[in-house]
Amino acid sequence: MFEVRKDEPDYAFIPDVPTPEKNRYGKPIELASERSSLVGESLYINGDDAVGKNPNRYKQHGFHFTADNCIACHACEAACSEKNQLPAHISFRSVGYVEGGSYPAYSRMNISMACNHCDDPVCLKGCPTRAYTKFAEYGAVLQDPETCFGCGYCTWVCPYNAPQLDPVEGQVSKCNMCVDRLEVGLKPACAAACLGGALDFGVIETAPENREQIKKTIPGFPTPDITNPNIRFQQTRSLPREMNRPDSAPLRYQRDEQGQSDYKPKAALKAEERQWNLRKLRSREDPLVLFTLISQAVVGAFFLLFLGPLLGLGALSESSNPGTVTITLLAMLALQGFA
Repeated sequence: MFEVRKDEPDYAFIPDVPTPEKNRYGKPIELASERSSLVGESLYINGDDAVGKNPNRYKQHGFHFTADNCIACHACEAACSEKNQLPAHISFRSVGYVEGGSYPAYSRMNISMACNHCDDPVCLKGCPTRAYTKFAEYGAVLQDPETCFGCGYCTWVCPYNAPQLDPVEGQVSKCNMCVDRLEVGLKPACAAACLGGALDFGVIETAPENREQIKKTIPGFPTPDITNPNIRFQQTRSLPREMNRPDSAPLRYQRDEQGQSDYKPKAALKAEERQWNLRKLRSREDPLVLFTLISQAVVGAFFLLFLGPLLGLGALSESSNPGTVTITLLAMLALQGFA
C-alpha cells in the first residue's frame, strides 16, 4: 500500500463530498453496489493484495481543470513522470495551449491533458489483445503491459493522445490514475503538484472547493461525445470567438457570433494547391500502416479463395487450377509473416 507522508498537506487528499447518482451522460456514478462480487477485491498494485479504505472506491472519479488558473508551469507533467519513472521520450500528461485574437487583444488558454478514463473508452475497443480494462474501482481504465504487444492501434483511436507507444520498449503505456495513491485517499500526483490550483481530482460531477463550473468542454478539447470522458472544466475568462491550435493540426475552435454557444471544432484548411507528397505521409507508424494493409489484403484474399467457388467463380477452384490454391495460401502466409 502506498505510504502516506506524515506532513502530507490537506489539499493532497480527495474530499469526501455528496455526489449525484448519475453523470452528464446518464450513467451511474456508483459502478458497483455493495452486493456486487467486485466489492472487496484487491487491485494487486505492485503485488500487494491489500484493499484500500477509500469510502468512494467504487464511484467514478475524474479530473477537474480550471483553465483560467493554468500558468503552463508543467509541474503536473514533472510530477507524473517522476511518479511513474518515465523515460524522457514518454509523457503521460502534456500541457498545450490554444490561442486567438490579434495584438493587442491576443488571448492564450493553456490545457493540461492526460487519460480521462472515459465511460466509453475507444482504446479498449481498439485493442486487439484486450490489454485494457475499465475497473469498478474509481472507474479507472488500466492497461496491462504484459498483454500489450505494441501494435499501437490504441494510439490511433484515442482523441486525447493518452496511450504512449514507446519505440524503445516496443510497448504502449499510459496514465493509471495513480490508483495506488487513491487507495489511501490521496489525489493523483499531477493534481497534488499543481501550483496554480488548476488541476484537481475527485468523484466526477463534484466541483472542487471555490469552483462553480463543471463544464464538459472548453476550446481545444475534442468533442466529448466520442468517448464520454471523465474530466470537467471551469473557464470564465472572456476569449475570442475563434481559437486556433499552434501545431500543424488543421483545426480551429469557434462559437456563434453572440458568444453564447460552446466552442466547436471546425476544419481549418489552408487555401493552397493540393498535390501528392509521400514524404509528409511518412511517420513512426509506417510499420503499423504496412501491417494493417497487408493483413486486410491477406484476409480478403483468403475469403475470396475459399468462397469464390461457392459463389460461382470456377476459376478460383482447385480443380480448374491444380496447385494454385496451395501456392497462394503459402504466399499469403509468407506475406503475413513478413508483416
